[in-house]
Amino acid sequence: MLANFFSKSKPVNFVVLFLLFLIYFGIALFLKNISFFSAGKEVFLFIIVFSIYNFIVLKNEVTFDNSFAFLFYVILIGFFIKHIEINSIFYANLICLLLFRKAYSVQTSKKVYQKLFDAGLWLGISFILEPYTFIFIFLLYIAVYLHNQLTYRTLLIPVLGYFVPVFFYYTYCFWYDKTEQFSNLFSWRIVFDYHLYSSKNFLFSILFIGVFTFLSIILKSPRTLAVLNKFRKNWILILLHLILSGVVFLQVPERTGVEFMYLLFPTSVVLANGVELIKKRWLADVFILLFLISSFVLVFT
Repeated sequence: MLANFFSKSKPVNFVVLFLLFLIYFGIALFLKNISFFSAGKEVFLFIIVFSIYNFIVLKNEVTFDNSFAFLFYVILIGFFIKHIEINSIFYANLICLLLFRKAYSVQTSKKVYQKLFDAGLWLGISFILEPYTFIFIFLLYIAVYLHNQLTYRTLLIPVLGYFVPVFFYYTYCFWYDKTEQFSNLFSWRIVFDYHLYSSKNFLFSILFIGVFTFLSIILKSPRTLAVLNKFRKNWILILLHLILSGVVFLQVPERTGVEFMYLLFPTSVVLANGVELIKKRWLADVFILLFLISSFVLVFT
């Protein structure tokens, strides 16, 4: 039943999944001490996140014509909804979605230079918010290479776009005598403190989602990589995106749980491609129900 309902991409699906998010969010509100204004602000920001996410998935054919990716994106947010807060990491993730939108759209030859400049611009802004997101510049160049757009211009333009917000931020810091604040953006240090993830809720989420993501990759990759088409390139890009997101996730110095949002985009797309492989609808329903039940159990615990 669930698999049939989400097997097509329809406007009503967005409404249903947004209501699912509101259920997660409403439950989490009882566990968070936040004002009505803050709650409204969070909902508004998530509407923006969902809109950008849906645009990327629907316009760039990273799944078939269905709502499975958005379904898993909302469910994965449900896994971590108690730990998601509006801070610099959240805003950096939001900006990164705009960057991903440009990176995935490089597959079409229309306005490539403009897309790459815009992507560099968003990268610069996300870098100011969270320096480790600079790693996503590799996603841009991988997309350029995979879609045969590699020239000296396409190599240079993202860098130019990146330097625009960074230069303006440096000017601001210089004017107000905050150059040390600017210098700190380039003071990267590796933090190996992952004790937060040893708690039962985080550990279960990591293992549960990780196992099904790994299985989806193993099952999907052989048949996808065997065919020379556009989706093959997209699939390679998604897998490399997942790896880069993992690197960013591991480098974030302040760990509260909101950093998991960096992983949600590629993970949800991989899971959507995994459930698409299941021919028996009842088995696909079980797959989805496992995620739904697990997410609600974690919200209440």
